[in-house]
Amino acid sequence: MSPLHTQVSFKIEDTLKKMLKGSVPVISTGDLADLIKCESDWLILDSRELVEFKTSHLPNAKWVGDHDFSICRLSGTPKDTNVVVYCSIGVRSEKIAEKLIASGFSNVWNLYGGIFAWANEHKTLIELNQTPTLAVHGYSQKWATLLEHHIHCKQTK
Repeated sequence: MSPLHTQVSFKIEDTLKKMLKGSVPVISTGDLADLIKCESDWLILDSRELVEFKTSHLPNAKWVGDHDFSICRLSGTPKDTNVVVYCSIGVRSEKIAEKLIASGFSNVWNLYGGIFAWANEHKTLIELNQTPTLAVHGYSQKWATLLEHHIHCKQTK
Protein backbone atom coordinates (compact mmCIF):
# COMPACT_ATOMS: atom_id res chain seq x y z
CA MET A 1 0.00 0.00 0.00
CA SER A 2 1.41 3.38 -0.97
CA PRO A 3 1.87 6.09 1.68
CA LEU A 4 -0.76 8.21 -0.11
CA HIS A 5 -3.27 5.34 -0.10
CA THR A 6 -2.62 4.87 3.62
CA GLN A 7 -3.17 8.59 4.27
CA VAL A 8 -6.44 8.67 2.32
CA SER A 9 -7.64 5.45 3.98
CA PHE A 10 -6.98 6.92 7.41
CA LYS A 11 -8.83 10.12 6.46
CA ILE A 12 -11.91 8.12 5.45
CA GLU A 13 -11.62 5.95 8.57
CA ASP A 14 -11.24 8.99 10.85
CA THR A 15 -14.19 10.72 9.22
CA LEU A 16 -16.41 7.64 9.56
CA LYS A 17 -15.47 7.21 13.23
CA LYS A 18 -16.75 10.74 13.85
CA MET A 19 -19.87 10.64 11.66
CA LEU A 20 -21.37 7.14 11.61
CA LYS A 21 -23.86 6.27 14.33
CA GLY A 22 -23.33 2.52 14.00
CA SER A 23 -27.07 1.98 13.68
CA VAL A 24 -26.73 -0.25 10.60
CA PRO A 25 -24.42 -3.20 9.99
CA VAL A 26 -21.57 -2.39 7.62
CA ILE A 27 -19.99 -4.40 4.84
CA SER A 28 -16.48 -3.81 3.52
CA THR A 29 -15.78 -3.07 -0.11
CA GLY A 30 -13.80 -6.29 -0.38
CA ASP A 31 -16.59 -8.43 1.08
CA LEU A 32 -19.17 -6.81 -1.21
CA ALA A 33 -16.98 -7.33 -4.27
CA ASP A 34 -16.59 -11.02 -3.37
CA LEU A 35 -20.31 -11.48 -2.69
CA ILE A 36 -21.51 -9.91 -5.93
CA LYS A 37 -19.12 -12.12 -7.90
CA CYS A 38 -20.70 -15.22 -6.35
CA GLU A 39 -24.32 -14.24 -5.84
CA SER A 40 -26.66 -12.28 -8.09
CA ASP A 41 -29.40 -11.64 -5.55
CA TRP A 42 -27.81 -8.55 -3.98
CA LEU A 43 -29.62 -5.27 -4.43
CA ILE A 44 -27.12 -2.40 -4.49
CA LEU A 45 -28.63 1.01 -3.83
CA ASP A 46 -26.95 4.33 -4.54
CA SER A 47 -28.17 6.96 -2.08
CA ARG A 48 -26.32 9.91 -3.55
CA GLU A 49 -27.82 12.73 -5.55
CA LEU A 50 -28.71 11.93 -9.17
CA VAL A 51 -25.85 14.06 -10.58
CA GLU A 52 -23.41 11.98 -8.53
CA PHE A 53 -24.94 8.70 -9.76
CA LYS A 54 -24.78 9.89 -13.38
CA THR A 55 -21.05 10.56 -13.05
CA SER A 56 -20.38 6.97 -11.95
CA HIS A 57 -21.72 4.20 -9.77
CA LEU A 58 -21.12 0.61 -8.76
CA PRO A 59 -22.06 -2.01 -11.37
CA ASN A 60 -25.76 -2.97 -11.22
CA ALA A 61 -26.52 -0.23 -8.68
CA LYS A 62 -29.98 1.27 -8.57
CA TRP A 63 -30.33 4.96 -7.78
CA VAL A 64 -32.66 5.76 -4.87
CA GLY A 65 -31.45 9.21 -3.89
CA ASP A 66 -30.96 10.91 -0.58
CA HIS A 67 -32.99 14.05 0.12
CA ASP A 68 -35.81 12.88 -2.14
CA PHE A 69 -35.63 9.20 -1.13
CA SER A 70 -38.94 7.35 -1.17
CA ILE A 71 -39.50 3.76 -0.11
CA CYS A 72 -41.85 3.57 -3.10
CA ARG A 73 -38.76 3.29 -5.32
CA LEU A 74 -38.44 -0.24 -3.94
CA SER A 75 -42.06 -1.32 -4.28
CA GLY A 76 -42.26 -4.99 -5.12
CA THR A 77 -38.85 -5.75 -3.63
CA PRO A 78 -39.10 -8.62 -1.12
CA LYS A 79 -38.30 -7.45 2.40
CA ASP A 80 -35.76 -10.27 2.84
CA THR A 81 -33.65 -9.19 -0.14
CA ASN A 82 -29.96 -8.66 0.62
CA VAL A 83 -29.52 -4.89 0.30
CA VAL A 84 -26.35 -2.81 0.36
CA VAL A 85 -26.69 0.96 0.41
CA TYR A 86 -23.82 3.30 -0.41
CA CYS A 87 -23.05 6.98 -0.86
CA SER A 88 -19.74 8.86 -0.98
CA ILE A 89 -18.29 7.35 2.22
CA GLY A 90 -21.26 5.94 4.14
CA VAL A 91 -22.96 8.75 6.06
CA ARG A 92 -25.99 9.44 3.84
CA SER A 93 -26.35 5.72 3.09
CA GLU A 94 -26.55 4.92 6.80
CA LYS A 95 -29.61 7.19 7.03
CA ILE A 96 -31.26 5.52 4.01
CA ALA A 97 -30.43 2.07 5.41
CA GLU A 98 -32.12 3.06 8.69
CA LYS A 99 -35.26 3.95 6.72
CA LEU A 100 -35.18 0.60 4.92
CA ILE A 101 -34.87 -1.29 8.20
CA ALA A 102 -37.67 0.78 9.72
CA SER A 103 -39.89 -0.15 6.77
CA GLY A 104 -39.30 -3.88 7.30
CA PHE A 105 -36.24 -4.78 5.24
CA SER A 106 -34.35 -7.40 7.23
CA ASN A 107 -31.00 -7.80 5.43
CA VAL A 108 -29.57 -4.30 5.02
CA TRP A 109 -25.92 -3.22 5.10
CA ASN A 110 -24.12 0.08 4.69
CA LEU A 111 -21.03 0.02 2.42
CA TYR A 112 -18.21 1.13 4.70
CA GLY A 113 -16.21 3.83 2.94
CA GLY A 114 -18.79 4.07 0.15
CA ILE A 115 -17.95 4.72 -3.48
CA PHE A 116 -14.82 6.64 -2.45
CA ALA A 117 -13.25 3.56 -0.82
CA TRP A 118 -14.48 1.40 -3.74
CA ALA A 119 -12.82 3.72 -6.27
CA ASN A 120 -9.66 4.18 -4.20
CA GLU A 121 -9.26 0.39 -4.24
CA HIS A 122 -9.42 0.34 -8.06
CA LYS A 123 -12.74 -1.53 -8.12
CA THR A 124 -14.96 -1.19 -11.20
CA LEU A 125 -17.11 1.90 -11.61
CA ILE A 126 -19.43 2.52 -14.52
CA GLU A 127 -21.14 5.43 -16.23
CA LEU A 128 -24.83 5.48 -17.20
CA ASN A 129 -24.00 3.86 -20.55
CA GLN A 130 -22.32 0.95 -18.68
CA THR A 131 -18.82 2.06 -19.76
CA PRO A 132 -16.10 1.63 -17.12
CA THR A 133 -14.74 4.90 -15.74
CA LEU A 134 -12.27 6.27 -13.22
CA ALA A 135 -14.44 9.34 -12.58
CA VAL A 136 -16.23 9.95 -9.29
CA HIS A 137 -18.35 12.91 -8.27
CA GLY A 138 -16.50 14.46 -5.35
CA TYR A 139 -19.66 15.74 -3.59
CA SER A 140 -17.81 18.85 -2.38
CA GLN A 141 -14.26 20.15 -2.48
CA LYS A 142 -13.75 19.09 1.13
CA TRP A 143 -15.05 15.55 0.60
CA ALA A 144 -13.16 15.18 -2.68
CA THR A 145 -9.89 15.23 -0.71
CA LEU A 146 -10.80 11.67 0.36
CA LEU A 147 -10.31 10.45 -3.21
CA GLU A 148 -6.91 9.22 -4.33
CA HIS A 149 -5.06 10.90 -7.18
CA HIS A 150 -5.79 8.14 -9.74
CA ILE A 151 -9.50 9.03 -9.51
CA HIS A 152 -10.82 11.69 -11.87
CA CYS A 153 -12.81 13.86 -9.48
CA LYS A 154 -15.71 15.46 -11.29
CA GLN A 155 -18.30 18.09 -10.48
CA THR A 156 -18.06 19.05 -6.85
CA LYS A 157 -20.53 21.42 -5.25
